[in-house]
Order: sequence, then structure tokens, then C-alpha cells
Amino acid sequence: METKPATPLIERLNEFLSRLTPGTAAKLAAGLEREKRRGTPGLPYDLILSSIRPLLGKWEGTRPGVPGVVRQFCLPFEDLLVDEGRPSTHMRHIRRSSVLPVWGWLETELLPDALPDISRRLEEKSARTSGIAQSGSLPLLHASCSSAILSALEEARRDGALRRKLERLLGGDAVVEDAAEMARALAVAPYLLAVRDALPKHIVDFDEGMVAAVAEIYEEARATALDSAIYVPLVAVARMHEPWQIMRLARKLAGFGNEDAVNRSGLAALGEIFLGELEEIAERAQPKRAAPVDLDDLLSRVTRFAELSQSFIREIDIRRCSDWGNRILAARVRLSTALTEATGKFELELARALPLHQVGSYGKNGPRRPDMSAAPNFDRADKVLACLRFLRGVCTAAESIGAQAHCRTVGQQIETYLSSYEDGLIEDLRRAKGSQLANAQAYLEIVIACRETLGDAGIAATLRRRGQVAVAQAS
Repeated sequence: METKPATPLIERLNEFLSRLTPGTAAKLAAGLEREKRRGTPGLPYDLILSSIRPLLGKWEGTRPGVPGVVRQFCLPFEDLLVDEGRPSTHMRHIRRSSVLPVWGWLETELLPDALPDISRRLEEKSARTSGIAQSGSLPLLHASCSSAILSALEEARRDGALRRKLERLLGGDAVVEDAAEMARALAVAPYLLAVRDALPKHIVDFDEGMVAAVAEIYEEARATALDSAIYVPLVAVARMHEPWQIMRLARKLAGFGNEDAVNRSGLAALGEIFLGELEEIAERAQPKRAAPVDLDDLLSRVTRFAELSQSFIREIDIRRCSDWGNRILAARVRLSTALTEATGKFELELARALPLHQVGSYGKNGPRRPDMSAAPNFDRADKVLACLRFLRGVCTAAESIGAQAHCRTVGQQIETYLSSYEDGLIEDLRRAKGSQLANAQAYLEIVIACRETLGDAGIAATLRRRGQVAVAQAS
């Protein structure tokens, strides 16, 4: 009997598993962990678990069943796990796909004798308590793995050949970097577990009680492992709906709400999270050569930049002449420049969608009226509506990036063109016949859509009534 290649089968399995709900994936994981402890042969435990881990990360409730050793290994940095590449280099995110290669490295090379014994004791205690054993073998697991990984990475840092060998073993430089993040987080594992217990899964408002609890845990971690204590607030950040609220912790620990005090408290890395995001937004907003601007994407970036910079500055007193102040100002300038370039041709796009033609023989400066000779180009109409949606959305955030004057100028240009076009269009509607009348009515609908997009509902309603009266007069 002919068998199918392994790779297509794995792809089909992954495709099937990706369609599961988080709740179903949690039940499946519990069953797999149970059968693995029983020693049931023939099941691809690691393959299935690695495929459903992204779904498990979305599960809101308590995971059913007894947790496996790998899951308990990941507990301290579980909130920092991401499905793909790191969204932020400053957040110390860890790729889920790196967990099994690092665990395999610990099993086969770093702790081949100690890890099986620790794992056995953990599984036995977890089975007795039907939960996570947070004493005894669990701290030993975390401390042993942290020490072993950090020692191996330090040795590889001094030996280039060993580093390259390690990259081949784990599957690339990215996995080696994730291993270092895991090890540093595991160095303060008891404190990260304490943060997990002290905070809700999703934080809408990082209130004073939460700030005080995390501050106390952070100070204890800092006294134990200065270099790794930063993971305490990072775990809190990962649970926040608005991550900038973590600066409340920085302000409390610093005693003063300014940049220098935050740096002295050892929490400068928290500021780097948001400064890095602001700079990344400004960089990604830069126009690409020979590529059209995605206005919806640019608007989301401008809105995010405005929200983040305002919140950041509100929590921390940042002087314009400071390093943070200079970096925020530079990012604002870059984003403002990109915004100016994106909106610079809006009036031209409007003229293409609502064309005018010259009347009389007065030369280039003669009067111009709406051109009804051809039906509207609806692709151009859709494009100008997208421009107007962007303009309306960006005007609310323009002050935060120093572009309010330019947005006001573009808005005035649009208003002047529309007002002139509307008056000419209504006048032509009174005289138009046949196909020109149909074209004029179609252009009227486009102008009304433009007004509605700009938020001028009253003007749009009045324009519709004026158009109806003009058509009635024409007939």
C-alpha cells in the first residue's frame, strides 16, 4: 500500500487543528498530556501540542487536566509568548515555536541526568494535587534550566564555532535569542509567578492597588536578580489593554515623574518599549517608491502614534531637550512629513473625480464649470472618498504630530473646491437634458457622499434637496 509523504500529512493535520476552537484545543491538550503520562505509544504528542499552542494562548479559562512539565517550564514567561515574530524588540517577546527546541536542548545536552528526575517528581506531584506544583521541584526546574542555558550561552558567546553549532542545533539565531530570554525570565521565576497570581488576565485599568502589588514584587526581584527584574513589569504589560499604563509603575518607583528618575529606578526599558514603537510607526509610515499609499493603514498608524505619545507624555514629564524628548520630536517630524506627502495630492484627486471644463474664450483664467459630457469614473470617486475619510480621521490626531496647520490647509482647499463645484452643478441640473442630466445626477450623488464622508450631514441633506428642486425645474 502506498503511503503519502510525511510533510503533506503534517500540513493537513496542522490545517485541521487550526480550525479548532480554543476550548476544544484545551480539552485536546489535556487528553494528550494524560495519555503521554500513561505512556500510550503511537501518538505524535509534541507535533499536535506545538500546532495547537497558539489556540491555547487564546483560551480565557482555566486549562483542564494536569499540566505537563513543558507547560510548567513555560509558566513564568507564558505571558510573553507570541505566535510569530516579535512585535517589539523591547518587549522581550518569545516565539512559541522556540519552546520545544530549547526544551529538547535541555533534555539531551544541558541537563540529561537531572531533568528526567525533576520532571518525574513534578508530574507525580501535579497528579496528586491535580494542578501546578508551585513548590519543591518547580523552583528547582526553573532555576536549573536558567542556570544551564545562561552558562551554555556564555560559553557560546566566547567561541564562534560553538555559537554556530548551537544555532544549527536549535534551528537558527532567533531560537538562540529566545533561549536567552527564557533563561533570564526563569532567573526571577518565583516573582513572575507572583505577578501572574496578583493580576487579572486582562487589565483594563492598571489601578493603584495593582501598581502597589507589582512595585513590591519588582523591588524584591531587583534585590535578587538586578538584570532580570525588568521581566516583572513586562509580564504586567503583556496583560494590559493599554500598555502605556505601566509607566504608572515607573512613576511610583522613581518617586518623580520624569525621565531621569525613571532611568535611576532601573525601568528605562519600559520607556524604550513605547519610544521604540513610536519610532517604528514613523519608519513604516514613510512612502515607498513606486508603491501607492495605503491610507487606511497610515491612518491607523497616525492614530496609534497620537494616542501613544499623548498617554506616554501624560504619565512621564519629558523635557524637550532630553534624550526621550528628542526622539519623540524626531519621530513626530518624520510622521508629519509622511502625512504631508500623503495628503499633498488630495485636491488633485478631487478634481479628477469631479472634473471641471473651461467655458467661453477667456484663455486659461476663464470660468470653469462641472463637466457633464461623460459619466463619472467611479474608481476615481472611490479613491477620493478614501482620501476624505483619511483627512477627517487624521485631523483629530494632527496636533499630536504637529501637522494641524497642513491638515487645515488641505481641508480648506477641499471645502473651496466642493463649494464651487456644488453651485455650478445645481445650476447645470436646471438646464441639463438627456444623458447630461443623468450624468449630473450621478455627480450629485458623489458630491453628497463626499460631504457625508467629511461629516457634513447637514450640508449633504441640503444639497440633496437643492438637487431635487433643480431636477424638477429642468423637467
